[in-house]
Formats: sequence, C-alpha cells, structure tokens
Amino acid sequence: MGEATQKLGASLHRYADDAILVCRQSATQALQAFEAIASRMGLTINREKTRITKLIAGFDFIGFQFVKRRSPNSGKPNIYIFPSKAAQRNIRRQIKSFTQRRAPIRPAEFVQAVNQTVRGWVNYYRHTNASQAFRSLQRFINTRFRRYLNYRSKGRGFGWKKYPNAALYARGMIYIGSGVIRYEREPAHAV
Repeated sequence: MGEATQKLGASLHRYADDAILVCRQSATQALQAFEAIASRMGLTINREKTRITKLIAGFDFIGFQFVKRRSPNSGKPNIYIFPSKAAQRNIRRQIKSFTQRRAPIRPAEFVQAVNQTVRGWVNYYRHTNASQAFRSLQRFINTRFRRYLNYRSKGRGFGWKKYPNAALYARGMIYIGSGVIRYEREPAHAV
C-alpha cells in the first residue's frame, strides 16, 4: 500500500483479516487505491463491512470503539478508545447465562465463575478509556450476585440491606470498578 497511501495521506492498520484505512482527507480516493491493490493481490473486500466515516462519529474495530473528542482537561481533540457496546452486551449475556437467581451452584462456585469470566474481559480492555464501562459492569455483577444470595436465603426484595457491596466483596467477588482487579480477601488457590 506504501507509496499510494503516502500520496493520499492515508495509513493502513490491520488485525488478521480486518483493516482500518485512516485518511486526513479524500477517503474515497484512498479506498479506491486500496481496492485496486487488494484486487491485484487476489483479495476481496467485504462491501457490507466497508464504510467511510468521520472519526468524530466513531467506529468499532475488534471489540473497541474509537472516537475523536475534545479532551475535558486540555480542550484539544484526542482519540478515545472504549469497549464497544456489542462487547459490553456480550459480557453481560455471558454472565447472565450462568448467574440466574435459581442457579443450582454454591456461592463460591458462583463467585469463581464470574471472576474467571470478568478477569479476561477486564485485562483485554484495561488499557482503554473503560472506567465507565467497568463501573457499569461492576453494578451489573453486584446486582446479579445480590439477587442470587437473597433468593438462596429466602429473603424478600433485592437484598440491598442484607448484602451491601462490602459483603459481596468479602465473599470474594471481583472488584473492577476502578479498572484494577482487586479482592477484599485473597481468593483460595488450588494446591
């Protein structure tokens, strides 16, 4: 792509078979040049996934959302990276699949399953601007665990008084609200 993109002020960023073509201007010309090069290489471009967009509108790429916004501190435009909305829906759906109120597992198993699932997701997104997504996921996890514990103890309501957040973390539930994985107590390790 080298010389053609340099003339057009574009750069190509790829991951496996996905690619982003970043241009300062004339995106249509850069896309045409890229299509010609891909065609010569015997590659086909997926028309349904291909689109031209402005960075201020944002776009999703491999589970991340990229968007250009003004910095609240400096007022200068910056590129921010967040977990995509689809990635946030998927982790919630995955957690929901094994954390029903009536789940036939012990609380320790519940905690272990959630912690294992969430740890990988947090590690994948921890170098992004994900603090809001982490706080939202933390609230979701705590609510699921609280409702599960309350149901097991035959309690009424949602269990906010009986199981405050500190009680959930004391049982070993992962804490990701700040983007840093933390436990109130060390989880037991298999010997």
